[in-house]
Amino acid sequence: MLRIAYFVHGRGKGHAVRTRAVLGGLQELHEVRLFCAGEAWDVLSDVPCAEPLLACMPGRGMIRAFRLRFRGDRERLRRWSPDLVLSDSDGPSVNAAKSLGIPVVAVGHGLIFRHTHLDSALPFSKRVREIVNVASSSWPAARRVAVHFAPVRPRTPGTYVARPDLRTEIPLASTREDFVLAYFRDGNGTAALEQLTRRGHRVVLFGNPAKVPKGVELHAPSVQAFADALGRCRAVVGSAGNHLPGECAMLGIPMLALHRGDDGEHEMNAHLVEAAGIGIAASFEQCTPELVQRFESEFDKPRDGLAARTRAMRPASEVVPRAIEELCRHRTKRPVWKTRTA
Repeated sequence: MLRIAYFVHGRGKGHAVRTRAVLGGLQELHEVRLFCAGEAWDVLSDVPCAEPLLACMPGRGMIRAFRLRFRGDRERLRRWSPDLVLSDSDGPSVNAAKSLGIPVVAVGHGLIFRHTHLDSALPFSKRVREIVNVASSSWPAARRVAVHFAPVRPRTPGTYVARPDLRTEIPLASTREDFVLAYFRDGNGTAALEQLTRRGHRVVLFGNPAKVPKGVELHAPSVQAFADALGRCRAVVGSAGNHLPGECAMLGIPMLALHRGDDGEHEMNAHLVEAAGIGIAASFEQCTPELVQRFESEFDKPRDGLAARTRAMRPASEVVPRAIEELCRHRTKRPVWKTRTA
């Protein structure tokens, strides 16, 4: 049994949803402590082994937050002395682990841009930017699990590919209800929602946006309620993240994947969503009636093949323990910290 310190990035809910799926299997084999930043704590605060962390997000204050977290994470790791650090896109923790000689396994979607063979052509400058960005939370990793919503091949040694887990809370409805489900990480989907309601669609939105267009049904953030709605909806509109497109692919639900013009990662995700046949990609500024009509044409297209292809991939909950097991077989012996405490 290993001691595993599991750190989770806190921007958006996808990292936390993925972590909950991975955590169950890990705890059957190992002793795990979970450290959650930002929105990850909102989702995972009910987990007994979880502790909150200072969030380290892009933008103003990031350098200071990184410095504070690095020092704090070094102290946490010294006190507990884990055998391994598992990081879902969290930067300070992997750097702290490296400074102490603790092996690292990195998990994340952004790993696909450097560590897998992507068939789709992506903007070169933005791809390079994301490679540099994801390196901050993965460069010391001895093993990497790249999570993606379409089959791809690893291109670097020590890299595994996994799909997102399909949440057990999602009901597998035999017939779908006629509504569009919406979720935007940054609460910025007003234009898309307005266009959908003007076209006569019933729209169910989860979140805490500053503005809600007339006719949109607003629900407070709830992982369980959102999963239930996802199992019943006809289509999805939302931020071009990773976990939600993966679930749409496995359920055969079309998605309108939107991104900000200055968000390189989400722009490339949106491009990959469309290339995989999951739905339509666009920027928020491109939300026109013509775009919505294109999206509507996707509603009744057969997606059984897409769903089967995506489900055939190994889920992260299986691949992460496998990567850890493989690393343990090949790891070199390291000193045991004298500061180890229970």
